[in-house]
Amino acid sequence: MIVPNRTLTVFGQEVVLDAAAGVFMPSPHGLFYARSPRVDAGERVIDVGTGSGVLGIAAAKRGARVVATDIDARAVAAAAHNARLNGVALEVHLGPLFTGVTGTADVILANLPNEIVAPAHLATLPADDARTFSGGAAGNEALLALLAAAPRFMTPSSRLYLGVHGLTDFRGTLRAALGGYRMRLLDLAPLPVKDFVLQSLDFYQALARRGVIELFQDDDGRWSSYGYLYELQLNSRGQSH
Repeated sequence: MIVPNRTLTVFGQEVVLDAAAGVFMPSPHGLFYARSPRVDAGERVIDVGTGSGVLGIAAAKRGARVVATDIDARAVAAAAHNARLNGVALEVHLGPLFTGVTGTADVILANLPNEIVAPAHLATLPADDARTFSGGAAGNEALLALLAAAPRFMTPSSRLYLGVHGLTDFRGTLRAALGGYRMRLLDLAPLPVKDFVLQSLDFYQALARRGVIELFQDDDGRWSSYGYLYELQLNSRGQSH
């Protein structure tokens, strides 16, 4: 079922989205990720984990040529629907990471699962939702896979925009990124945690005490964690061409 929902401004473009059952709409975390990437007209963009299609659609509205992927058939259908709603073309493929993609891209966008999800909450989710929502035991499983796979689709001038959330093993993600990429921090902001974190606060506080994640209360007493956005380019070890 598709329900008319909301209009957002992303990459300076107005994007209209219809909400589809089982497909996550842009959250404050996703909108933080969308604040700083640069997409120019004529560039080829790969949007990994497209979800509702918002990033790929905004890139297409800027004049980019966009290929999008997602592991959830519901998201693939929603992204295709929303692209038509916005009058742009997306080439959308069903599957993980770069499924169906050939050649290289100027820009890779990837808003992927990026949080440790408490087992108590994960157990309440339908299997399809758990598969698309969970980032694995350390929260960064999808990001590590992205960092390993992306060089095959990049040239030395390509830009990979990596969003990293403090509710993952973010230090492990950054160590992996430094192994193959040159990194530039573009944005940093405190982000309020989602409701499922508050429902398992003891679990997350224990992870924070062990130094696995970041978790703190902001000046208003809200539990928060930091979001980071990096622009990555291949270094000599990361190049595969």
